[in-house]
Amino acid sequence: MSHEHDQQACGCGCGGQANPAPSGRDWAAASDSQIVCPCLGLSKSAIRAAIAAGAFTLPLLKIMTGAGRGRDCAHKHPLGRSCEADLAELLRLYAQPPAGWTPGGCGH
Repeated sequence: MSHEHDQQACGCGCGGQANPAPSGRDWAAASDSQIVCPCLGLSKSAIRAAIAAGAFTLPLLKIMTGAGRGRDCAHKHPLGRSCEADLAELLRLYAQPPAGWTPGGCGH
């Protein structure tokens, strides 16, 4: 099921927002113990485990881990923002979409 929305201002929780800005971190070189989501204390290894378990889009990763959904992101993140850009970068580095999957629609 899909719905129409402005992807820049989407607040419906579907994950249909425009791609987040670059994370500014070198996640390929970061240790597995590096914290990605300060709100929940999720490390790079926890995020990679969710990706290995099938989270291949940002909405799936957020649902499977709870990351990027905190209310105090700007206060807890060392860069004063949500961890969404960090999650997107880890997906770019490690996710493998299923064969035959094509992006599109709500949630990409």
